[in-house]
Amino acid sequence: MATVPGNTASPTDPGKLRHPLDKDDLELNASARAWLVSIEASERPMKLAAAFPRIVNRLAKLWKTPLQMDRYFEDLLTDHRGNRQGFPLGVLMELSALKDYYLTRVYPTRRDLWDS
Repeated sequence: MATVPGNTASPTDPGKLRHPLDKDDLELNASARAWLVSIEASERPMKLAAAFPRIVNRLAKLWKTPLQMDRYFEDLLTDHRGNRQGFPLGVLMELSALKDYYLTRVYPTRRDLWDS
């Protein structure tokens, strides 16, 4: 990571800013497993579950709160920092399909302030 001339502060390692890994970061919890089963088989994000269990655990937790899910999908699918590696293509496709499923099948009648 480059430093700014005249800046004596050392660059920050993003890995050091993360919280220590816990069990929910490393494997699917019971809530996430039940959530996966509740989704139509053709829409189940199995590659995502295998590669990123912490994300699936969070999706399961937020699934019934549309505003939080909207924000989480946005965070997952948009690089706001400009330096993220991104998801493997198969995982990205599953996330995009899951977002579409959520918006069209799970909460299709949602309206926002501008719909009035």
